Amino acid sequence: MKKIAFCLRDMQLGGVESVLCRTLEYLSNDKNFDITVVCFVDVSEPVYCDWFRAHPNIKRIVLYPSKNFGTKMPRFFLWRVVKHFCRDVYRFVRRYFVVHHLASFDTIIDWHDFGFAKEFKKIKNVKKIAWFHSSISVFQKRNFSQNLCVYDKIVVLTDDCVNFLRKQNPNYADKFIRVYNPIDVLRIRDMAIGGAIVDGDYFCCVSRMAYDKDIKTVLDAFDLFYKNHKNVKMVFVGGGDKLSVFQKYANKLKSAQNILFVGAQKNPYVYMAYAVANVLSSYGEGLPTVLLEAQVLGVLNISSNCKCGPREILMDGTVGMLFQPGDAVELAKCMADVYDKNVDVDTMRDTATRGLVRFDSDIIMNQIKSLIS
Repeated sequence: MKKIAFCLRDMQLGGVESVLCRTLEYLSNDKNFDITVVCFVDVSEPVYCDWFRAHPNIKRIVLYPSKNFGTKMPRFFLWRVVKHFCRDVYRFVRRYFVVHHLASFDTIIDWHDFGFAKEFKKIKNVKKIAWFHSSISVFQKRNFSQNLCVYDKIVVLTDDCVNFLRKQNPNYADKFIRVYNPIDVLRIRDMAIGGAIVDGDYFCCVSRMAYDKDIKTVLDAFDLFYKNHKNVKMVFVGGGDKLSVFQKYANKLKSAQNILFVGAQKNPYVYMAYAVANVLSSYGEGLPTVLLEAQVLGVLNISSNCKCGPREILMDGTVGMLFQPGDAVELAKCMADVYDKNVDVDTMRDTATRGLVRFDSDIIMNQIKSLIS
């Protein structure tokens, strides 16, 4: 039995964590794998606490058990500086413990954007895999190329990303491989059964409430769309630190009465399934799972044409609408074109559904198993 550790800093609400849970569910059915999830801090989100209780065979290790030195930082600048310093000292002292634990596994997987690079550097004779979920711009901005020598393989989520990174890092070209996120089609469709929760027509945005998701552009676009479509609602599904910020901004808009924030939901699919379209407005993505989930449910996607992921999923705009990141006017036009049927929505949705074979969970999980083995 192979001992596998999936390592990530923490488990916040988001696509990276939901994909991890889905991957672990598949792998845990294979008796050849003994799986452990390793985090800097303990899991606190109720959704994931419930998930781990439902999967007791998946072990957990908390590397930095002190709640005072977790990954969330205070807003006050001076306190942030003090906390960063204290946390770094605490983690330096704990590093021997961390390395000792991780060195006992056969394969260790840095699940989210090289978050364990410092720890992995000190570990010898263990196979190391990095899973990069973010955009190319994040890779460049954070100078992640300095970490490539640490890992045996680096998994990225799109062909475009593989080609770009191989070209930019020719010495490590053979390390990059593309593995799509697995999609559990039957589970998603089963969870969506039950009827619409929101009355009337509405657009849906399932997203973490954060600045990089550019929720403000969706609000501005809907406000423009609302001028000629006063019977349509805009529903936001998701939690996050900036939820209250976006709620306050929405309250100032003329369309405020038609904008709903329902927060984080254990089952976002009942909202997504009955929407006119699903909207994604991020400045950057890896492989946005929400676009695939919408396609599974037969819902048309309207997405920002950010690097990289949306264009590859939406087949260059033939199975969904693409707009320039941050362009509220163009997004409003896309929403109007979809709602007023100025585009062939039915054909786009049908083609998108057929294209889901690329993301077949059995094929992808066999790729993951082969990679780990």
